Amino acid sequence: MCGWVADRTSNRSVTFYTGLLILAAATVIFGLAKASWVLLISRLLQGLSAAITYTVGLALLVDTVGRENIGQWMGTALSSSSFGLIVSPLLGGIVYAKAGYMTVFAMALALIVVDILMRLIMIEKKTAVKYKSAEAVTPANAFYGTFTNQQQPSDHGQVHGSTSSGKPQDLSDHSSLLPKGSKEPARKKGNMPTILVLLSMPRLLAAIYGIFVNVSILAAFDGVLPLYVKKLFGWDSLAAGLIFLCLAIPALTGPLVGKLSDKVGPRWIAVAGCSLTAPPLILLRLVAHDSTEQKILLCGLLVCCGFTLILIVSPVAADLSAVVEAKEKADPDAFGPGGAYAQAFALFNCSMAAATLFGPVVAGALVERYGWGVMTAAMGVFAFSGAIPAFFYTGGWIFTEA
Repeated sequence: MCGWVADRTSNRSVTFYTGLLILAAATVIFGLAKASWVLLISRLLQGLSAAITYTVGLALLVDTVGRENIGQWMGTALSSSSFGLIVSPLLGGIVYAKAGYMTVFAMALALIVVDILMRLIMIEKKTAVKYKSAEAVTPANAFYGTFTNQQQPSDHGQVHGSTSSGKPQDLSDHSSLLPKGSKEPARKKGNMPTILVLLSMPRLLAAIYGIFVNVSILAAFDGVLPLYVKKLFGWDSLAAGLIFLCLAIPALTGPLVGKLSDKVGPRWIAVAGCSLTAPPLILLRLVAHDSTEQKILLCGLLVCCGFTLILIVSPVAADLSAVVEAKEKADPDAFGPGGAYAQAFALFNCSMAAATLFGPVVAGALVERYGWGVMTAAMGVFAFSGAIPAFFYTGGWIFTEA
Protein backbone atom coordinates (compact mmCIF):
# COMPACT_ATOMS: atom_id res chain seq x y z
CA MET A 1 0.00 0.00 0.00
CA CYS A 2 2.83 2.42 0.87
CA GLY A 3 4.50 1.65 -2.46
CA TRP A 4 1.27 2.21 -4.37
CA VAL A 5 0.80 5.63 -2.72
CA ALA A 6 4.43 6.62 -3.32
CA ASP A 7 4.26 5.68 -7.01
CA ARG A 8 1.15 7.83 -7.49
CA THR A 9 2.20 11.02 -5.74
CA SER A 10 4.07 13.75 -7.55
CA ASN A 11 6.15 14.56 -4.46
CA ARG A 12 7.55 11.77 -2.28
CA SER A 13 8.49 14.22 0.48
CA VAL A 14 5.06 14.22 2.09
CA THR A 15 5.01 10.43 2.32
CA PHE A 16 8.56 10.34 3.67
CA TYR A 17 7.87 12.99 6.32
CA THR A 18 4.77 11.10 7.36
CA GLY A 19 6.85 7.98 7.95
CA LEU A 20 9.42 9.87 10.04
CA LEU A 21 6.75 11.57 12.15
CA ILE A 22 5.05 8.24 12.80
CA LEU A 23 8.42 6.83 13.85
CA ALA A 24 8.99 9.73 16.24
CA ALA A 25 5.54 9.26 17.79
CA ALA A 26 6.09 5.51 18.12
CA THR A 27 9.44 6.08 19.85
CA VAL A 28 7.91 8.44 22.41
CA ILE A 29 5.00 6.07 23.07
CA PHE A 30 7.38 3.13 23.50
CA GLY A 31 9.53 5.04 25.98
CA LEU A 32 6.56 6.17 28.07
CA ALA A 33 4.59 2.92 27.87
CA LYS A 34 3.51 1.36 31.15
CA ALA A 35 1.12 -1.28 29.79
CA SER A 36 1.56 -4.12 27.32
CA TRP A 37 -1.16 -2.85 24.97
CA VAL A 38 0.63 0.51 24.69
CA LEU A 39 3.84 -1.31 23.79
CA LEU A 40 1.93 -3.23 21.12
CA ILE A 41 0.58 -0.01 19.61
CA SER A 42 4.05 1.54 19.56
CA ARG A 43 5.52 -1.50 17.81
CA LEU A 44 2.74 -1.45 15.22
CA LEU A 45 3.47 2.21 14.53
CA GLN A 46 7.18 1.45 14.23
CA GLY A 47 6.40 -1.24 11.69
CA LEU A 48 4.23 1.16 9.70
CA SER A 49 6.92 3.85 9.71
CA ALA A 50 9.55 1.33 8.58
CA ALA A 51 7.32 0.29 5.67
CA ILE A 52 7.01 3.92 4.57
CA THR A 53 10.60 5.09 5.04
CA TYR A 54 12.24 2.00 3.55
CA THR A 55 9.94 1.97 0.53
CA VAL A 56 10.04 5.68 -0.23
CA GLY A 57 13.71 6.05 0.69
CA LEU A 58 14.89 3.38 -1.73
CA ALA A 59 12.57 4.69 -4.45
CA LEU A 60 14.08 8.17 -3.97
CA LEU A 61 17.52 6.64 -4.34
CA VAL A 62 16.52 5.09 -7.67
CA ASP A 63 15.08 8.43 -8.79
CA THR A 64 18.30 10.24 -7.96
CA VAL A 65 21.22 8.09 -9.14
CA GLY A 66 21.94 6.79 -12.62
CA ARG A 67 21.67 3.20 -13.75
CA GLU A 68 25.45 2.88 -13.97
CA ASN A 69 25.87 3.63 -10.25
CA ILE A 70 22.75 2.07 -8.77
CA GLY A 71 24.60 -0.94 -7.35
CA GLN A 72 27.15 1.19 -5.53
CA TRP A 73 24.51 3.39 -3.92
CA MET A 74 22.21 0.51 -3.10
CA GLY A 75 25.18 -1.12 -1.44
CA THR A 76 25.81 2.04 0.57
CA ALA A 77 22.20 2.32 1.70
CA LEU A 78 21.60 -1.32 2.57
CA SER A 79 25.01 -1.93 4.16
CA SER A 80 24.33 1.12 6.35
CA SER A 81 21.00 -0.41 7.27
CA SER A 82 22.61 -3.76 8.08
CA PHE A 83 25.31 -2.03 10.11
CA GLY A 84 22.67 -0.15 12.10
CA LEU A 85 20.62 -3.28 12.77
CA ILE A 86 23.68 -5.08 14.11
CA VAL A 87 25.23 -2.23 16.12
CA SER A 88 22.07 -0.66 17.59
CA PRO A 89 21.55 -3.33 20.31
CA LEU A 90 25.15 -2.82 21.43
CA LEU A 91 24.81 0.97 21.57
CA GLY A 92 21.44 0.71 23.29
CA GLY A 93 22.88 -1.59 25.94
CA ILE A 94 25.84 0.69 26.64
CA VAL A 95 23.68 3.83 26.87
CA TYR A 96 21.15 2.05 29.06
CA ALA A 97 23.86 0.84 31.44
CA LYS A 98 25.55 4.26 31.68
CA ALA A 99 22.68 6.78 31.44
CA GLY A 100 19.36 5.02 32.06
CA TYR A 101 16.23 3.90 30.27
CA MET A 102 14.87 7.14 28.78
CA THR A 103 18.26 8.20 27.46
CA VAL A 104 18.09 5.35 24.97
CA PHE A 105 14.88 6.78 23.51
CA ALA A 106 16.32 10.31 23.56
CA MET A 107 19.18 9.02 21.41
CA ALA A 108 16.69 7.47 18.99
CA LEU A 109 14.69 10.71 18.77
CA ALA A 110 17.87 12.67 18.09
CA LEU A 111 18.60 10.40 15.12
CA ILE A 112 15.07 10.97 13.79
CA VAL A 113 15.54 14.75 14.04
CA VAL A 114 18.82 14.49 12.12
CA ASP A 115 17.01 12.41 9.48
CA ILE A 116 14.30 15.05 9.11
CA LEU A 117 16.87 17.87 8.83
CA MET A 118 18.79 15.98 6.15
CA ARG A 119 15.54 15.38 4.27
CA LEU A 120 14.77 19.12 4.39
CA ILE A 121 17.97 20.00 2.55
CA MET A 122 17.57 17.28 -0.07
CA ILE A 123 16.17 18.38 -3.43
CA GLU A 124 14.25 15.78 -5.40
CA LYS A 125 15.09 15.41 -9.07
CA LYS A 126 11.51 16.28 -9.98
CA THR A 127 12.02 19.65 -8.30
CA ALA A 128 15.51 20.21 -9.66
CA VAL A 129 14.41 19.53 -13.23
CA LYS A 130 12.31 22.70 -13.13
CA TYR A 131 15.36 24.88 -12.64
CA LYS A 132 18.26 23.09 -14.30
CA SER A 133 18.93 21.91 -17.78
CA ALA A 134 18.14 18.31 -18.59
CA GLU A 135 21.85 17.44 -18.93
CA ALA A 136 22.52 18.44 -15.35
CA VAL A 137 19.81 16.31 -13.77
CA THR A 138 19.25 13.44 -16.17
CA PRO A 139 21.79 10.58 -16.44
CA ALA A 140 23.16 10.08 -19.91
CA ASN A 141 22.05 6.46 -19.88
CA ALA A 142 18.37 7.47 -19.78
CA PHE A 143 17.55 5.96 -16.40
CA TYR A 144 14.82 8.30 -15.26
CA GLY A 145 13.43 6.73 -12.12
CA THR A 146 9.73 7.49 -11.95
CA PHE A 147 9.66 10.25 -14.54
CA THR A 148 6.95 9.90 -17.12
CA ASN A 149 7.76 10.01 -20.81
CA GLN A 150 6.52 13.57 -21.01
CA GLN A 151 9.38 14.73 -18.75
CA GLN A 152 12.22 13.52 -20.94
CA PRO A 153 14.64 16.02 -22.45
CA SER A 154 14.17 17.23 -25.96
CA ASP A 155 16.85 17.19 -28.66
CA HIS A 156 17.86 20.72 -27.67
CA GLY A 157 18.55 19.75 -24.04
CA GLN A 158 15.42 21.40 -22.67
CA VAL A 159 12.89 19.64 -20.54
CA HIS A 160 9.42 19.30 -21.96
CA GLY A 161 7.16 21.19 -19.64
CA SER A 162 9.03 24.48 -19.76
CA THR A 163 7.21 27.42 -21.22
CA SER A 164 8.44 29.25 -24.29
CA SER A 165 9.56 32.10 -22.07
CA GLY A 166 11.97 29.81 -20.26
CA LYS A 167 10.10 29.86 -16.94
CA PRO A 168 9.74 26.53 -15.22
CA GLN A 169 6.36 24.91 -15.47
CA ASP A 170 4.94 22.85 -12.59
CA LEU A 171 5.65 19.24 -13.44
CA SER A 172 3.32 17.86 -10.79
CA ASP A 173 0.45 18.28 -13.25
CA HIS A 174 1.19 15.61 -15.85
CA SER A 175 -1.73 16.61 -18.03
CA SER A 176 -0.17 20.01 -18.71
CA LEU A 177 2.76 18.29 -20.37
CA LEU A 178 0.68 16.43 -22.95
CA PRO A 179 -0.37 17.69 -26.36
CA LYS A 180 -3.77 19.30 -26.48
CA GLY A 181 -6.57 16.85 -26.92
CA SER A 182 -4.52 13.88 -25.65
CA LYS A 183 -5.07 12.03 -22.43
CA GLU A 184 -2.58 11.02 -19.78
CA PRO A 185 -1.24 7.54 -20.51
CA ALA A 186 -2.50 4.72 -18.37
CA ARG A 187 -2.20 1.00 -18.23
CA LYS A 188 -4.11 -0.83 -20.89
CA LYS A 189 -7.54 -1.90 -19.83
CA GLY A 190 -7.54 -5.44 -18.53
CA ASN A 191 -3.89 -5.44 -17.39
CA MET A 192 -3.11 -7.02 -14.05
CA PRO A 193 -2.58 -4.79 -11.02
CA THR A 194 1.00 -3.59 -10.73
CA ILE A 195 1.76 -5.70 -7.67
CA LEU A 196 0.69 -8.87 -9.49
CA VAL A 197 2.75 -7.92 -12.54
CA LEU A 198 5.78 -7.57 -10.28
CA LEU A 199 5.14 -10.89 -8.55
CA SER A 200 4.89 -12.64 -11.90
CA MET A 201 8.53 -11.76 -12.73
CA PRO A 202 10.97 -14.55 -11.77
CA ARG A 203 13.89 -12.13 -11.84
CA LEU A 204 12.23 -9.90 -9.26
CA LEU A 205 11.30 -12.91 -7.11
CA ALA A 206 14.94 -14.02 -7.20
CA ALA A 207 15.98 -10.62 -5.84
CA ILE A 208 13.35 -10.77 -3.11
CA TYR A 209 14.42 -14.27 -2.11
CA GLY A 210 18.07 -13.21 -2.01
CA ILE A 211 17.41 -10.45 0.51
CA PHE A 212 15.13 -12.83 2.45
CA VAL A 213 18.04 -15.26 2.83
CA ASN A 214 20.44 -12.48 3.86
CA VAL A 215 18.22 -10.89 6.49
CA SER A 216 17.00 -14.25 7.83
CA ILE A 217 20.57 -15.29 8.64
CA LEU A 218 21.39 -11.97 10.30
CA ALA A 219 18.15 -12.12 12.29
CA ALA A 220 18.90 -15.72 13.28
CA PHE A 221 22.21 -14.57 14.77
CA ASP A 222 20.35 -11.86 16.69
CA GLY A 223 18.04 -14.47 18.18
CA VAL A 224 20.40 -17.31 19.12
CA LEU A 225 24.01 -16.07 19.25
CA PRO A 226 23.83 -14.00 22.48
CA LEU A 227 22.18 -16.86 24.35
CA TYR A 228 24.66 -19.39 23.01
CA VAL A 229 27.82 -17.44 23.95
CA LYS A 230 26.35 -16.66 27.36
CA LYS A 231 25.71 -20.36 27.97
CA LEU A 232 28.98 -21.61 26.45
CA PHE A 233 31.48 -18.91 27.46
CA GLY A 234 29.66 -17.26 30.36
CA TRP A 235 29.76 -13.87 28.63
CA ASP A 236 27.71 -10.95 29.94
CA SER A 237 25.43 -8.80 27.77
CA LEU A 238 28.22 -6.39 26.80
CA ALA A 239 30.55 -9.14 25.60
CA ALA A 240 27.68 -10.81 23.76
CA GLY A 241 26.92 -7.51 22.08
CA LEU A 242 30.52 -6.88 21.07
CA ILE A 243 30.63 -10.18 19.17
CA PHE A 244 28.25 -8.65 16.63
CA LEU A 245 31.00 -6.27 15.54
CA CYS A 246 32.42 -9.28 13.69
CA LEU A 247 29.33 -9.10 11.46
CA ALA A 248 28.91 -5.32 11.47
CA ILE A 249 32.36 -4.20 10.35
CA PRO A 250 32.38 -6.25 7.12
CA ALA A 251 28.98 -4.75 6.28
CA LEU A 252 30.75 -1.42 5.68
CA THR A 253 32.24 -2.84 2.48
CA GLY A 254 28.79 -2.69 0.84
CA PRO A 255 29.61 0.32 -1.40
CA LEU A 256 32.67 -1.48 -2.79
CA VAL A 257 30.59 -4.57 -3.51
CA GLY A 258 27.96 -2.40 -5.21
CA LYS A 259 30.57 -0.70 -7.36
CA LEU A 260 31.93 -4.10 -8.39
CA SER A 261 28.38 -5.23 -9.20
CA ASP A 262 27.93 -2.20 -11.46
CA LYS A 263 31.06 -3.17 -13.39
CA VAL A 264 30.78 -6.95 -13.73
CA GLY A 265 27.05 -7.50 -13.27
CA PRO A 266 25.06 -8.76 -10.29
CA ARG A 267 24.68 -12.47 -11.12
CA TRP A 268 28.01 -13.97 -10.13
CA ILE A 269 28.49 -11.73 -7.10
CA ALA A 270 25.10 -12.78 -5.70
CA VAL A 271 25.80 -16.44 -6.47
CA ALA A 272 29.20 -16.17 -4.79
CA GLY A 273 27.66 -14.49 -1.75
CA CYS A 274 25.07 -17.23 -1.20
CA SER A 275 27.49 -20.07 -1.95
CA LEU A 276 30.37 -18.75 0.17
CA THR A 277 28.13 -18.01 3.15
CA ALA A 278 27.27 -21.69 3.55
CA PRO A 279 30.74 -23.05 4.59
CA PRO A 280 31.40 -20.70 7.56
CA LEU A 281 27.83 -21.17 8.75
CA ILE A 282 28.21 -24.94 8.75
CA LEU A 283 31.65 -24.71 10.38
CA LEU A 284 30.16 -22.78 13.30
CA ARG A 285 29.11 -26.19 14.62
CA LEU A 286 32.78 -26.66 15.63
CA VAL A 287 32.38 -24.00 18.34
CA ALA A 288 31.30 -26.38 21.08
CA HIS A 289 33.35 -25.78 24.25
CA ASP A 290 34.90 -22.95 26.26
CA SER A 291 38.48 -22.11 25.30
CA THR A 292 40.46 -19.24 23.83
CA GLU A 293 40.86 -21.12 20.56
CA GLN A 294 37.12 -21.63 20.28
CA LYS A 295 36.46 -17.92 20.87
CA ILE A 296 38.95 -17.01 18.14
CA LEU A 297 37.33 -19.56 15.83
CA LEU A 298 33.88 -18.09 16.50
CA CYS A 299 35.05 -14.55 15.76
CA GLY A 300 36.85 -15.64 12.59
CA LEU A 301 33.86 -17.53 11.22
CA LEU A 302 31.51 -14.63 11.99
CA VAL A 303 33.84 -12.24 10.12
CA CYS A 304 33.75 -14.60 7.14
CA CYS A 305 29.95 -14.64 7.29
CA GLY A 306 29.91 -10.85 7.41
CA PHE A 307 32.04 -10.52 4.28
CA THR A 308 30.05 -13.12 2.33
CA LEU A 309 26.60 -11.92 3.37
CA ILE A 310 27.32 -8.41 2.11
CA LEU A 311 27.96 -9.89 -1.33
CA ILE A 312 24.25 -10.73 -1.52
CA VAL A 313 22.68 -7.40 -0.63
CA SER A 314 24.01 -4.92 -3.19
CA PRO A 315 23.56 -7.04 -6.36
CA VAL A 316 19.99 -8.16 -5.62
CA ALA A 317 18.88 -4.66 -4.59
CA ALA A 318 20.33 -3.12 -7.75
CA ASP A 319 18.79 -5.85 -9.88
CA LEU A 320 15.39 -5.11 -8.37
CA SER A 321 15.39 -1.64 -9.92
CA ALA A 322 16.87 -2.98 -13.16
CA VAL A 323 14.07 -5.49 -13.66
CA VAL A 324 11.43 -2.76 -13.28
CA GLU A 325 13.29 -0.58 -15.77
CA ALA A 326 13.54 -3.47 -18.24
CA LYS A 327 9.83 -4.18 -17.96
CA GLU A 328 8.95 -0.53 -18.55
CA LYS A 329 11.16 -0.43 -21.65
CA ALA A 330 9.60 -3.61 -23.03
CA ASP A 331 6.04 -2.53 -22.20
CA PRO A 332 5.66 1.21 -21.39
CA ASP A 333 2.03 0.66 -20.33
CA ALA A 334 2.83 -2.15 -17.88
CA PHE A 335 2.78 0.02 -14.76
CA GLY A 336 1.07 3.22 -15.84
CA PRO A 337 2.52 6.75 -15.62
CA GLY A 338 3.48 6.45 -11.95
CA GLY A 339 5.93 3.62 -12.51
CA ALA A 340 6.48 0.79 -10.06
CA TYR A 341 9.78 1.43 -8.29
CA ALA A 342 8.20 2.17 -4.92
CA GLN A 343 5.97 -0.90 -5.12
CA ALA A 344 8.95 -3.08 -6.06
CA PHE A 345 10.86 -1.86 -3.03
CA ALA A 346 7.74 -2.31 -0.92
CA LEU A 347 7.92 -6.02 -1.80
CA PHE A 348 11.62 -5.88 -0.96
CA ASN A 349 10.78 -4.41 2.43
CA CYS A 350 8.06 -7.02 3.05
CA SER A 351 10.64 -9.72 2.37
CA MET A 352 12.99 -8.18 4.92
CA ALA A 353 10.20 -7.92 7.49
CA ALA A 354 9.23 -11.56 6.97
CA ALA A 355 12.88 -12.54 7.34
CA THR A 356 13.21 -10.80 10.71
CA LEU A 357 10.39 -13.05 11.93
CA PHE A 358 11.46 -16.24 10.14
CA GLY A 359 15.15 -16.20 11.10
CA PRO A 360 14.95 -16.02 14.91
CA VAL A 361 11.89 -18.27 15.18
CA VAL A 362 13.28 -21.08 13.02
CA ALA A 363 16.84 -20.82 14.37
CA GLY A 364 15.59 -20.72 17.96
CA ALA A 365 13.37 -23.74 17.41
CA LEU A 366 16.23 -25.72 15.83
CA VAL A 367 18.65 -24.89 18.66
CA GLU A 368 16.07 -25.75 21.29
CA ARG A 369 15.12 -29.09 19.76
CA TYR A 370 18.21 -30.35 17.92
CA GLY A 371 21.12 -28.25 19.14
CA TRP A 372 23.56 -25.65 17.88
CA GLY A 373 25.21 -27.90 15.30
CA VAL A 374 21.99 -28.78 13.50
CA MET A 375 20.93 -25.14 13.44
CA THR A 376 24.19 -23.96 11.84
CA ALA A 377 24.03 -26.77 9.25
CA ALA A 378 20.44 -25.86 8.38
CA MET A 379 21.36 -22.18 8.02
CA GLY A 380 24.22 -23.16 5.73
CA VAL A 381 21.94 -25.14 3.44
CA PHE A 382 19.43 -22.29 3.52
CA ALA A 383 22.14 -19.80 2.49
CA PHE A 384 23.18 -22.00 -0.43
CA SER A 385 19.56 -22.21 -1.62
CA GLY A 386 19.74 -18.50 -2.48
CA ALA A 387 22.40 -19.22 -5.09
CA ILE A 388 19.99 -21.26 -7.23
CA PRO A 389 17.51 -18.50 -8.26
CA ALA A 390 20.40 -16.00 -8.36
CA PHE A 391 22.25 -18.21 -10.88
CA PHE A 392 19.28 -18.52 -13.21
CA TYR A 393 17.56 -15.12 -12.92
CA THR A 394 19.69 -12.37 -11.31
CA GLY A 395 20.72 -10.04 -14.12
CA GLY A 396 18.22 -11.72 -16.46
CA TRP A 397 17.44 -15.27 -17.52
CA ILE A 398 20.86 -16.88 -17.89
CA PHE A 399 20.13 -18.63 -21.21
CA THR A 400 19.19 -15.36 -22.91
CA GLU A 401 22.08 -13.34 -21.47
CA ALA A 402 24.22 -11.64 -24.11
